[in-house]
Formats: sequence, C-alpha cells, structure tokens
Amino acid sequence: MPLKNGRMTHQERALVTEFVATGSKLMAGKAAGYASPLVAANHTLAKPAIAAEVIKLQTQRLVDEILPLAIEQHKALLANAATPAGAKAQLIKLAYDRTMGSQDAKGRKELHEMTVDELADELEQLKRRQADLARPILEGESRQVDEPPAGDVFA
Repeated sequence: MPLKNGRMTHQERALVTEFVATGSKLMAGKAAGYASPLVAANHTLAKPAIAAEVIKLQTQRLVDEILPLAIEQHKALLANAATPAGAKAQLIKLAYDRTMGSQDAKGRKELHEMTVDELADELEQLKRRQADLARPILEGESRQVDEPPAGDVFA
C-alpha cells in the first residue's frame, strides 16, 4: 500500500527511525506507540515504501557514520606497532581487495560496475547456458555441467 500523500505517518516515521537505530522490530513498534508493537512493526516494515526508506536510511548511516569509523580503525591498526604482522597482512589484503579488486575475481565485474553492453553480453551468456542446461539428455548421453564461477550472482 502506498504512503498517504507520498508521506509516512508520524507512527511510521517513529517506527522507521527506531528500527534503523536499533534493528529491533519490537522496540521500533513500542517507540511508534502501536498497541501490538511486534505485529504492527512486521506489517509496517513489509510495506515496500517503508522498506525502501529503511534501506535508504541504513545505507546513509553506513556511509556517514560506520564507514568513516571503520576506516579510522583500519588506519590505526596498521599504524600501531603492536598489531601482529599477520593481522596487518590481512588488513592490507582487505584494503587492496576492496579498492583494486580481488585476485579471486578473475577480471569479473560486479553487475553495478558493468556497462549496458557488458550486461547484454552477460545476459546472452546466461541464456546460452540456460538453453544448454534445458536441452534433454538423450539415452546413453552424459553431460558434464560446468559449475558457475565462485561468487557468481546468477548461481
């Protein structure tokens, strides 16, 4: 059900704010003042517009608050002489993998990084693979199915 006049009610706004802050449906329902807090929270959070607002606020909080703290902690651990060498190696690998790409990715891009042409090529490859898998196996014929690459979003 769409929001009234494109806006959330005061109860819905209170529920979303508390849920983003705590992650607790029960606490969010209580903060919003619902008589049956858990039931109402489940029902309200299931609305597409409310769920989209939660995701937007959680992402905003991640980018604005948590990521900067994580980066500062990462830098502090790398700069600290007391940090074990193995931990520093893991921190460095994490930084390289997240910024320059993992060696395990084998040149594959994430879907959101692909151009329209690359997405079309990926889709065509998937259609060919689907057609091959859907082909009936004739008597006496065996077929080895290739496993999708690790981390493949279509697996």
